[in-house]
Amino acid sequence: MKQDAASAIIAGALESTTLSQGEAAFFASEATAGITLFRRNIPQDQNCYQATAALMGQLQATRPAGAPPMIVAIDQEGGRVARMPKAHFPDLGAAQRIAGSGSDSACLAVLESYGMEVGRALIKAGVNVNFAPVLDILTEPTNTAIGDRVFGLDPESVCRRAGAFLDGLQGMGVFGCLKHFPGQGDAQVDTHAGSAVIDLPRSVLDKREFIPFRAMVRRVKMVMISHGIFPQLSRHEASRSPEIIGGLLRQEFGFEGVVVSDDMTMGAIPQDEKQWQQALVEAVMAGTDLLLICRHIERCRLAIEALRAESAKSPAFQNRLESAAARVMALRGQLSLKHSGTEIS
Repeated sequence: MKQDAASAIIAGALESTTLSQGEAAFFASEATAGITLFRRNIPQDQNCYQATAALMGQLQATRPAGAPPMIVAIDQEGGRVARMPKAHFPDLGAAQRIAGSGSDSACLAVLESYGMEVGRALIKAGVNVNFAPVLDILTEPTNTAIGDRVFGLDPESVCRRAGAFLDGLQGMGVFGCLKHFPGQGDAQVDTHAGSAVIDLPRSVLDKREFIPFRAMVRRVKMVMISHGIFPQLSRHEASRSPEIIGGLLRQEFGFEGVVVSDDMTMGAIPQDEKQWQQALVEAVMAGTDLLLICRHIERCRLAIEALRAESAKSPAFQNRLESAAARVMALRGQLSLKHSGTEIS
């Protein structure tokens, strides 16, 4: 049970560029699925590759004997959402990524080449998963949370341009992750800050938001679920919605890979301790395989505690958690030594 609970967590809890004794002890004892890196974990100078790879080697060394490599994830989209230092990392400026830059063969070749550069650089730093590309379509001008992170303002350009970037990235051995399903480009509130209601008819979602995900979902091993609320689909946030995860993404779109939540410490999720723990349980029960917790070791401990407690009293939840853990372990088993950033097998 302990292994299953921890296997459903990706921590983003490292507070600096070094692994403290407390952090090392936590990862060794709990055996979480992996970690997400942020700017606070990466030297913002020419030492970024060597230092980050060394840090990830230390982290990988905390795994139990025989365990597959840990997931080492990052948000390296290429525009303003980028964790590696721009001065020492390939960067395609936002002006080349946003809509209007074209989707002809020449533009697509640039995007694919850029994806390859990013993939090579991330492997060098010990990173094996990039939470990219963004498939949201910017249809709400006030949506600054998505803003210039998009690949286009219409479904076709997003499919072509994001697809080219994804091909390059994954061609270098870094797994991509489509986000933010089912599409939060129309949100008027940043989910980092609070609840975002995207009240679009199913007919509009089918003709717009869903198109890039339908086109690309079989090309990836991971999809990130939005915390947005889509009232025409479900009364819950997408990340806690069995209708959106199980019904739409799994059954209708045919996705068989790992469903990862957006950061569970965002304002769109209740942050009161007990309500937060209940939200985690509901997210897993709804079909989320991997919970993203981007700050504080103590929050990660609370998450594992909540999952274990629910498992102990609910056979249905224990079965769901075991299913999630199996899917996550299968993904981790596909991470080669090259992906893991370490020589540990």
